[in-house]
Amino acid sequence: MKTIFLIVSFLLDGILSRYLPIHGLFTPLFTLISLITVYPLFNGDKTSYYKYAFVMGLAYDLLYTDTIIVHAFLFLVMAFIITKMVIVLSDNYINLTITSIICIIIYRFLEYGLLLMTGNMVWNFSYLLASVYNSLILNIIYSVLSSMIISFISMKLKAKRRRFI
Repeated sequence: MKTIFLIVSFLLDGILSRYLPIHGLFTPLFTLISLITVYPLFNGDKTSYYKYAFVMGLAYDLLYTDTIIVHAFLFLVMAFIITKMVIVLSDNYINLTITSIICIIIYRFLEYGLLLMTGNMVWNFSYLLASVYNSLILNIIYSVLSSMIISFISMKLKAKRRRFI
């Protein structure tokens, strides 16, 4: 289920990026949000979670950006941050929203810093703040909806397993 959800989120990133303006009000980061949402499904298997994060970042680099290994590194760092944040915050919708907001902000700052260091971007702090703001709106809605969907599917699967036992 987690693999399917990550792939669907990854594809939604690409689909919505084609129809939404690049510097518009809604900037999707559904792959990152799906990494936050599916972490509880890994049941504490951090190694597998880090592998998924790295592969998703590498796929993101190869299909959506012109950078090589940048997003793979960023997603791996974000996966590490997510695992540390989940220890502090419990698993509910409010904490998922808080985790999503913090992760989006950290991700945008790290991405911007890496692009500045590699010379792919010029220094413009207002652009950075605008990209954070534009990323928050759509992705918070997606995080809550995806969490509801995952919770619903998980409950259905648990009920089905209990019936067969």
